[in-house]
Amino acid sequence: MARTTIDRLIINSPYEEPKKHWRYDRETRTFELVEGRRPAGYVVATPGSKSFDDPGIFVEIPLVNQIRPRVKAWREAGYPGITSITRRLLAHWHDPEEFDRRRFFFCQLEAVETLI
Repeated sequence: MARTTIDRLIINSPYEEPKKHWRYDRETRTFELVEGRRPAGYVVATPGSKSFDDPGIFVEIPLVNQIRPRVKAWREAGYPGITSITRRLLAHWHDPEEFDRRRFFFCQLEAVETLI
């Protein structure tokens, strides 16, 4: 159901991969809560617009959107090809027994996984 305002901005846990996102329709200026992760991208002003409420134009970042599923598949496969030290670090960072002292956000762990 499309709506013109968002009543709840935070809809996902910061500790898990996003499961839903608000999709914005530029033409109708409405939001819809949809399943799945929001594509990576950014919004730029509409060329020539001087309007205060310019919805802008979404510019996708294709490389990020290609890398995310590959990293996810690698994670789900148990990180094949990593060294034993890297495996120990990843296990330490994901250890639920350490969550009360230190817990990383999903995006932080995904960034590290992407670098590895």
